[in-house]
Amino acid sequence: MDASHTLASHTRESSVQRTWRTWLFNPFHYLAGGTALAWGLACIVLTAWLGGAFDYRYTGTLSFQLSTPTPIWLAITQGLTAWIVPSVLLYLAGRGLSRSRVRLVDVFGTQALARAPGLLVALIVLSPPFRDLTASLIAQGASHFSVAQLTALTAIGTVMALLLVWIVLLMYRAFSVSCHVAGGWAIAAFIAAIAVGEVATGATGQFLQGAVAPQPVASVTVQSDQHHRAEQLATRILQGYELGRFEALSPEEATEVFRTGFTAEVQRQNHQTIRLMFGAFEGLDYIETRYMDSQPHLLIHRFKGRYGNASRPPEVRVVLDRDGRLAGLWIKPWQDELQ
Repeated sequence: MDASHTLASHTRESSVQRTWRTWLFNPFHYLAGGTALAWGLACIVLTAWLGGAFDYRYTGTLSFQLSTPTPIWLAITQGLTAWIVPSVLLYLAGRGLSRSRVRLVDVFGTQALARAPGLLVALIVLSPPFRDLTASLIAQGASHFSVAQLTALTAIGTVMALLLVWIVLLMYRAFSVSCHVAGGWAIAAFIAAIAVGEVATGATGQFLQGAVAPQPVASVTVQSDQHHRAEQLATRILQGYELGRFEALSPEEATEVFRTGFTAEVQRQNHQTIRLMFGAFEGLDYIETRYMDSQPHLLIHRFKGRYGNASRPPEVRVVLDRDGRLAGLWIKPWQDELQ
């Protein structure tokens, strides 16, 4: 009796595990055709809509990247293009390779459902911690990151890579199941469809983006009153150094990622180096505000610093995010062109 009960329990556990594995890696066993199409399209549109709200959009079959500000409809259009183009190519390949009947709704439905994990990608890249981390990376560079920041960046990168692999595996499984194909020719056709989809989706996005709003150059001078806040923050911090104050910033003053790396010890070491190079801090003279098209919501405020022993005023660069929080601060020799 006990052995029978144990065997039954083990059988149930194995069945549950198989069910979960099937849902994760072959959901087309349960959902196909119109049902898969409906659920998949919902995920695609929601992913594109969320991304568009924060200027992320599909720039290829699998590429989901930060872009310049664009209308929501363009983000959704590119999300649909990233699904439609490879689906069309895979349907045609399936018709040519398969000896079985290949239904359009099955190919398009399973390919749409295969992209559902893209919603997890969007939720990760749009989360405040990730946006703070990327803002700090662009503003400061990885060389200025703390061990904790580098660890977080590595962990997120690993998760994103695994999600990408998951999506590719689902897309291939969807192609194999809906078209009843496998083997070398099927793999070659799948790779070709992904490659062409990458190019076509990117080209479509560039064409539509150019039609509705010309692309800015890499670095653009802009008008912004935010430089007053940048000057106040930097002046308070740098004057505090002269008085021996190396204080933590509040969440309202700086991004979480910047605060994590901007410790009292880091501030003290930076101040000692700057003091040796330029002397005592005296003040700031505002020069310009710029933004980069790779991160349009970061404003880079450039000042010339007045220091007691500086033969040439150094640049004091203050980077603020869309909420006016400090995302980068450093002092370096002045160069006319933004480096």
